[in-house]
Amino acid sequence: MIQSLEEINEEIKEKSIRVKIIELRSQGWTRKNFRTIINQHQKVRYWEKKFNTTGPLLSERQKERRLLFAKHHLEKKYRLAKVVFSDETWFYLEGSCGKIWRQWGELEDSVFENLSKFSPKVMFFGGIAYDWISTLIKCPKRVNAESYRKCLVSKCGLFTGMDNLHGEKNWLFMQDGAPAHTAKTTITYLEKKCKILQNWPANSPDLNPIENLWGIMSRRLNEIDIKTVKNLEKVVREVWKNIDWLMIENLINSMERRLKLVVQLKGDCINGYF
Repeated sequence: MIQSLEEINEEIKEKSIRVKIIELRSQGWTRKNFRTIINQHQKVRYWEKKFNTTGPLLSERQKERRLLFAKHHLEKKYRLAKVVFSDETWFYLEGSCGKIWRQWGELEDSVFENLSKFSPKVMFFGGIAYDWISTLIKCPKRVNAESYRKCLVSKCGLFTGMDNLHGEKNWLFMQDGAPAHTAKTTITYLEKKCKILQNWPANSPDLNPIENLWGIMSRRLNEIDIKTVKNLEKVVREVWKNIDWLMIENLINSMERRLKLVVQLKGDCINGYF
């Protein structure tokens, strides 16, 4: 016999989400990967996928390098207006929030979510700076040093755009420590065209303002009904083109606060503060 929603609410107070879901499936709740929203005080309580809210697990050595990086750049007071923050990210056809919102008592099929094991996705590369935003470039399925140089960095308008704003090589390019980014051929290529922001600490996406921009874009995409990968690519580009300049400036301005927080937290992750 399938339990009522009221009975489920009472039992869930004492049992973990994982255990309760297993029990519900055995009782006839056969839809996979469902997330149900139920109100606790106003008859709303939620079941959801457990997300990592504490950020990446940092080793003591990584914390030390983050702390040194933060202190160095706070003392140096480098000009944020001359830094390009870049990165790649995946956008998924089925979204990534893993949550389904519903009204109390709704049990129709529409309130459940079927997710394929491997959701179709597209990777893009982009960069942001004061008064400049790159062309959003679709990445190949696997990014290596050659494709990073030829397909991404060289085609996004980076060098021409920033040279026109600040003068040739009179600005900094930020990239993380991905193998394609730090390969000798990549570094040699970049050093001929710009200055690289040195010693970016490993495992530190929380320091990169563009990561917040990717998150904002993902949330906007989740509000749109996208049916195909081709349409996903189109909508991603439209969202990118319509990003508010003030939002970009605010994200870049947050760098000083990020660095101060890293010092305050002795190199630990600052996820949740931005």
